[in-house]
Amino acid sequence: MWSRLPSRISNSAIDAVVERADDLIAASQRDTSITFGKDFFGGIDSENNNLDLLQQLHQDLWPGIADIVNLKVPVVDHAVLLIKGSGAAGTALHQDRAYWVDRDPKPTIFSVWIALEDLTEEKGGLVLSPDNEVTVSGMSDFNTGAVFEHDEDYSDPGRFPLTIPPAAAAKMKQSMEFISLAKGEALAFDSFEAHTTGPNQTATPRLAMKIAYSDGVDKDRYLIRTDELENYSTS
Repeated sequence: MWSRLPSRISNSAIDAVVERADDLIAASQRDTSITFGKDFFGGIDSENNNLDLLQQLHQDLWPGIADIVNLKVPVVDHAVLLIKGSGAAGTALHQDRAYWVDRDPKPTIFSVWIALEDLTEEKGGLVLSPDNEVTVSGMSDFNTGAVFEHDEDYSDPGRFPLTIPPAAAAKMKQSMEFISLAKGEALAFDSFEAHTTGPNQTATPRLAMKIAYSDGVDKDRYLIRTDELENYSTS
């Protein structure tokens, strides 16, 4: 399942992320895959963990969905940049649940995919099934799906080693569409939602990111509790 979020992240918050990620964005010009920036948010260097930026993004997004997703102990499981270099190939069709079974035994993780610029089909934006779209209130039913068979290929240049087999993926893609997002817009999808992205056919990197939320009950592996993030201070 997936849903467009009604809240829009402010241009100032987006611009601050892009400015501080300038080195990663520049490096992606020389890379034909995805630069994840996995340490950009919450790295071990407390002076450069960018949690102040994550706080801004979270405050723009969370109030509109907090009561709907109804997590007992809401946490940010992880947050990453999704910078796709010019000429980078599309990512293979997959479900996030295939990656998260061990870290999230009872499925609660869902992803908020954020456009850091206007995302066009040529940029390599997100491709989803329109049939699986729900209203924001429908997010209460997230993570009630099933996992499809996935192949393992750790040589995948797109850095997604678990993917839905080609024949099944080709059939599923027949009913999937590119989802347009303007700068600051976001959508959420659960860990069972099959998704892919197209190739970046433009001369500049594709700028996107995601915040993955989860229930922190009985977990010790996550980035930060949402209450801690909301009270975070750089001083």
